[in-house]
Amino acid sequence: MRDRGRGRTAVRTVVQLVLLVSVAEAVLCLLVLCVTRVVRNRRERVLRRTAATTRPLVVEATGGESPSARAALAALDRRSWKAAEPTVTRLLSRVKGGSHHTLTDLLVRRGAVDAALADATRRRSLRRARAATVLALTGPSLRADPVRGPAARHALHALLGHRSATVRETAVRALGRLGDPVSAGLLLTALDPPRRVAPGLVGDALVRLGPAAVDALTGAAADGGDEQHRALAVELLGLIKDRRALPALSAALDDPAPMVRAAAAAALGRVGEPAAVAALTGTVRTDPSDRVVVAAAEALGLIGDENAVPVLERTVRRGPYRPAHTAARALLRLGPAGRAALGGIARGPDPAGAHARETLSLALGDRGGPDR
Repeated sequence: MRDRGRGRTAVRTVVQLVLLVSVAEAVLCLLVLCVTRVVRNRRERVLRRTAATTRPLVVEATGGESPSARAALAALDRRSWKAAEPTVTRLLSRVKGGSHHTLTDLLVRRGAVDAALADATRRRSLRRARAATVLALTGPSLRADPVRGPAARHALHALLGHRSATVRETAVRALGRLGDPVSAGLLLTALDPPRRVAPGLVGDALVRLGPAAVDALTGAAADGGDEQHRALAVELLGLIKDRRALPALSAALDDPAPMVRAAAAAALGRVGEPAAVAALTGTVRTDPSDRVVVAAAEALGLIGDENAVPVLERTVRRGPYRPAHTAARALLRLGPAGRAALGGIARGPDPAGAHARETLSLALGDRGGPDR
């Protein structure tokens, strides 16, 4: 009995010790959290006060007319620069030209760009994403740097295959800002699984590259792979509006996928070259897809060449509803010849006449609206 009582006492003692240790650990954790929060809040207050004092210097330096402000920013101590740097990076996304070069040069002098190049190879995804953001913001001015420009491009190319979607997306945006034509082909590979990036982001980056992306996009438009990729390449060529893309866009009117043919017709309308009229009128006459015929008719209206009047008039008279309706609107854009064709069609009692009368009445309403 005594042994049993001693055993129970020992167990109670152990339980009490465990509880005391647990309580002590909890109290210690609370103390650490409180101290950490106090220190963090104090640091943030100091940074805000310092940022308020350095912000006028940043704004003055951005104007490009104050070498003394730039020199003062370059000479800031470490704490003051840490407070000023977020203002500098925010302004980079809002300024262009000389102001952008000034702020980028400041980041280079303070070592922020070199630090970003180093962080682009770190293991932590957050550091890589932040590095890509800095390279994205400084990219337009880094193009002229013979050392950091190629280094930034190489680092961002490597990040396109990163496992983190955030890092890949940031790298795509950065490459668009960097504006290097070498990146166009690699940006297109970012559309492929398993580590794909949203087509909208890739498309925006390629449009930023502008004419530098035309060769890569014309190759993608002729590729026999995914039809969505071909359609995107064709659409982007239309947004860039480079005449060198005309042969590729005209060839895409014969693509087996209606999606691609419709995108090619719309792109030719955006480019707006009369040289595309013959290919587009052929599409309106012969393409079996209403979607494609509608896109081609709209494109002919945007180009505004009177040579398209006969085929559009024929489409209004004989086509299904959507192509006929679109062709009537396109004729309205072709000047006196188009209006004359609509006037002749409007005299008929058939559906074609209804399309023409509706289009002409809308035109008269738009013209007369301000006078009412």
